Amino acid sequence: MSAAEVITIDGPAGVGKSTVGRQVAIRLGLPFIDTGIFYRALTVAAAGEGITVGNRDLLAELAQRFQVEVNTDPTAEGWRAKVGSRSLDLELWQPGLAPLLAYVASQAPVRRALLGLQRAAGSGGAVAVGRDTGTAVFPEASCKFYLDAPETVRLERRRVEFQRRGLGAPEGLVREDVVDRDRQDLTREHSPLTVPPDAVVIDTEGVSAAEVVELVLARCHRPGPG
Repeated sequence: MSAAEVITIDGPAGVGKSTVGRQVAIRLGLPFIDTGIFYRALTVAAAGEGITVGNRDLLAELAQRFQVEVNTDPTAEGWRAKVGSRSLDLELWQPGLAPLLAYVASQAPVRRALLGLQRAAGSGGAVAVGRDTGTAVFPEASCKFYLDAPETVRLERRRVEFQRRGLGAPEGLVREDVVDRDRQDLTREHSPLTVPPDAVVIDTEGVSAAEVVELVLARCHRPGPG
């Protein structure tokens, strides 16, 4: 596999995309791109400007002038995105932003504006994770995967993730972040969450992240070091 080729990993919330994607990127020595970070960073910026669900025109205008730098080092800790001089990390995962995030991600002008930024980040090759990486962002990717798991498993994983990040989240907010957002992403008109027709589907229930990493590497014919 050449350095310019891309591996995509799609799937719903709480399925383990980022955990697996980071490890695959480390093993292959490739940049790691979480395409959802672009939407999360824009959502934080929109909330900071007082933009709420339904402010379509204001959101479209913000998306047109939005510039973000994402951290593509799979081993990095700390900041995940920079908007201007502001470094973002935990702010990106605040459970209370879930309704606005779902709205932001459903808007066609937003998706068009961020698509170029996402593709530019992966122009030299990358492991890209998200909800439409194999269908819309990198449709020509050489290796595509779709991870899935039952809703109960995904809810528990997201709850544990919030705890690990030090973010307290009531059950209702966790469900809103996972179930409600998945429902909106599955039914949205523009680039909905779907299984790429040429993707390998992996059910991650009862399978460790390390085992999924090995399945991905084996399919891409790149065992990686160690």
